[in-house]
Amino acid sequence: MTIERLEGNLREHTSLHVGGGAKQLVRVSTDQELIDLVRDLDRRNVPLLILGGGSNVVCADSEFPGTVIIVSTQGIDWIGDHVVVAAGEDWDAFVSYALAQGCGELTPLSGIPGSMGATPVQNIGAYGVELAEFIEHVEVWDRTSGTRRTMTAPECEFEYRDSTFKKNPNRYVVLTVRLKLIKTLDVPIKYLQLANVMNQAVGTTANAIEVRDQVLQLRATKSMVLNSVDTESNSTGSFFINPIVGHSDVPQTCPSYPLPASDPRVETHMKVSAAWLIENAGITKGFHLGTEDSSIRVSRNHSLAITNTGQGTTEEVVKLASHIRQQVFDSYGIELIVEPVLINCELDQLKVN
Repeated sequence: MTIERLEGNLREHTSLHVGGGAKQLVRVSTDQELIDLVRDLDRRNVPLLILGGGSNVVCADSEFPGTVIIVSTQGIDWIGDHVVVAAGEDWDAFVSYALAQGCGELTPLSGIPGSMGATPVQNIGAYGVELAEFIEHVEVWDRTSGTRRTMTAPECEFEYRDSTFKKNPNRYVVLTVRLKLIKTLDVPIKYLQLANVMNQAVGTTANAIEVRDQVLQLRATKSMVLNSVDTESNSTGSFFINPIVGHSDVPQTCPSYPLPASDPRVETHMKVSAAWLIENAGITKGFHLGTEDSSIRVSRNHSLAITNTGQGTTEEVVKLASHIRQQVFDSYGIELIVEPVLINCELDQLKVN
C-alpha cells in the first residue's frame, strides 16, 4: 500500500482555512488503497474523515482523534455519451474538460470548488442546474456492508442540496461518479441573474462557452471562486442553503423559487432566498463579531459566505454562524440549514422566545 503521509493541520487542507491537526493525515491515489485503508481503520474502530478538496467542511480547532484521508484518485473515462470520473478529480477542471469535448451542459456549475467525490454528497447546484440531472450512478465503498456498490440515481435519494450520502455521512465512500452528457453547446438559461448578465430571457439558450465565462465572472464578483489573492474567497461558499417553506410562510418581498418538479413538495412549498433573510435580519456584508480586525466575518461580497481573511478559528466561525441563524429565526421564524459538513463542532441551539 503506497500511502503518502502528510504533515500540518486541517486548516491547510480546507478552503475556510480552519481546523486543528489529526492523529494521522494521509493521501491516497487509487481506489484500492482507499478501500483497504478504510476497511482497516473500520476494523480497528479508528475515527475517520474523508476529504477531497476540503471546500465544504468545517473542522473543529481541536485535533481530529483519528485518520484524515485526502482522496487524490484520478481518471476520466468516456463511453459514448457516458463518462466515469474518479472521486479525486477537481470538479471545475472537469467542467472545463467536458466543455472542450463539446459537452457544455455542466457550465452553469462552473467555478464550484472541490472534488468530484464531494459533488453527489451535496448534490451541487447553481444558476438553476443540479448535478443530479446528469448522474446515472455513483460507485461507492459501503462501510456498513463491507462491499463495493454501484448506486443508481434513485438510490442516491437526491434532493435540494441533499442525498443519502449526506444523510449517512459515515456509511459511504464515493469512488467514482458516472454522468450522462450529450454533445451540445446549447445551454438552457434557467436563472434570472444569469439571464440578466447575458442580456437574454429565462428559457432561452446560450452558447456554453459564453455561459461558463459569465458564470465564472459572476462567482468571482461574489468571491465564490477560490483565489489565493482574494482572502474573501477563503470560505465554504454558501454557509446556509435556501430554506424551503410553505407558500403562506414566504416573507413579503422575499425572493422565492419553485422546487424541482420531481420534489413531492413542489405544489405546496417554495425555496426562499437565505441571502435576503440574512440581510433583512440586520446582518450586513462584512458583519463580524468581536474586534474590528476580526478575521472571521460575513463576506464583503456575498452575505451567504463566512470568510476567514487571516488566522481565524472554528470557534469564531461557529459563534458567527450561530448568531446569524438566531437573528433570522428571531426575525422570520425560519431556521437556516447549514450547508457545509461540521466535523466535531456544531452551532448553538436556537433560542425560542
